[in-house]
Amino acid sequence: MDAKTIPVPQGALVADVLREKGFELDFDCGGAGICGKCRVSLIESDGSRRDVLACRARGARGTRVDASNLKRTPSKICVPEETLEPVDVAEPERRGDLALAVDLGSTTIVVALVSLESGRTLVVLSDRNPQVEFGRDVVSRIAAASDPAKALRARALASGAIERLALKAAGALGLAPSRIVEIVVAGNTTMEYLLAGRDVRPLGVAPFVVEQKTFEPSSGRDFDWSAFPEARVRLFPVRSAFIGGDVLAGLELPRGLGAFERDESFMLLDFGTNGELLLSARGRLFASSSAAGPAFEGAGISQGSTAILGAIRRVDYDVPTRRWRARTIGDAPSASVCGSGLIDALAAALDFGLLEPSGRFARADASRPSDGVFERIGEREGEPALLISSDARHPVWLTRRDVRQTQLALGAMKACARLTLQASGLDAESLDALYLSGGFGTSLSARNGRRVGATPEGVGVEKIVRAGNSSLLGAIEATLGKVDFEELTETSERIELVDLASRADFAEVFAESTRFPEKSPE
Repeated sequence: MDAKTIPVPQGALVADVLREKGFELDFDCGGAGICGKCRVSLIESDGSRRDVLACRARGARGTRVDASNLKRTPSKICVPEETLEPVDVAEPERRGDLALAVDLGSTTIVVALVSLESGRTLVVLSDRNPQVEFGRDVVSRIAAASDPAKALRARALASGAIERLALKAAGALGLAPSRIVEIVVAGNTTMEYLLAGRDVRPLGVAPFVVEQKTFEPSSGRDFDWSAFPEARVRLFPVRSAFIGGDVLAGLELPRGLGAFERDESFMLLDFGTNGELLLSARGRLFASSSAAGPAFEGAGISQGSTAILGAIRRVDYDVPTRRWRARTIGDAPSASVCGSGLIDALAAALDFGLLEPSGRFARADASRPSDGVFERIGEREGEPALLISSDARHPVWLTRRDVRQTQLALGAMKACARLTLQASGLDAESLDALYLSGGFGTSLSARNGRRVGATPEGVGVEKIVRAGNSSLLGAIEATLGKVDFEELTETSERIELVDLASRADFAEVFAESTRFPEKSPE
């Protein structure tokens, strides 16, 4: 049998067979058959072929899948700003107890192994959240978890991934995982509820009630962590269905920088699958969230991906010299585009005049210089597209539909920031700092982010602080006893929630916010 084909047993779901064989599949829609990203070529017993969606198709007698163009699941998500290579472990650290801090993201799980002897972070590792088989966003996860069997599987997938990362981290340092005695997890409300085995269904329907905002300390045994069953496990408290433990953990960064002591006004922006915002305004705290969708993490973008090897992470460009150069993670041949590269490409297209503020691509014009830049406007799959990378082996395009998806995501975040500032009575110019959190926020070019309107107009580059993984930082601080969970819960109750959906002007503000800025900020 051809080594590049995989047999599919009769009645078996094609997606399950490929997943077991270690192939990467995108299920942006959670297996609903909508996104089309899991399309594969199925070979019937008579040799005929047909394109099918792996999440929906089942095998028949003699059915095989053509795997020649499928990719193996990446060994890790590349998050350079959050990855710390193993440090040299001192003897007291080697003999002492360890803690594990966990950022449980919808797309990525990041863990930090911490020495309780010295307080040092010894290693940081990350990997994709295997729950992506139920979809990229929390709405898909909640819908899937309405089935008790899938809820149990979602919990097992997340807990298993955490334990594997912990074992890998300890192994990299030659340390016994049984020395892990403390584990702290920070994640959005849905992720924490799924891990804790709580019913997530109320989180997905109005009025989105969160009756239990705190979690009782438990042990590793409760999560089937055989490597460290006696470890104490704590999950960050949550504020609402959309303001979770990851946001509250993020408060530790500005607190540590003295922002509260100086009574500064600041905004913490987390561009994730759910866009979340925390605002401190003259002693009052506000929070809001927007359904930005996972476009910043590659979902819904035709050639989009998370930050994996070969993903375009940056576009270096200069209008006067007509320079355009796409740079990939690991300097590998281009394979896709991740969030930061997507924003760079849009900023470049706007500055070159290839893209209009409305989101339309410029039309061909004989008067324009034939210098290779305007030739980047072409067509892909029957619609106008922008060529980001002209790599002969795997060119990467940005289609009109991709631009629209990004506009919707940006518009949701921009409207969220604008209306939350209005609710606080503060304007963007009055902010002392803007913290950009998460993998995407940290890798985002401050200048290009302003060019496409990702950050509030009026906030200068000098005020933008790359906060890194503020959720993980808060979890690390908690493992070291620097976070009082009772005090944090009291603080969270002071946070005034801004309900964007109830605002009569939200639709209008959102529509306005989907346009790109007319010109580059000075």
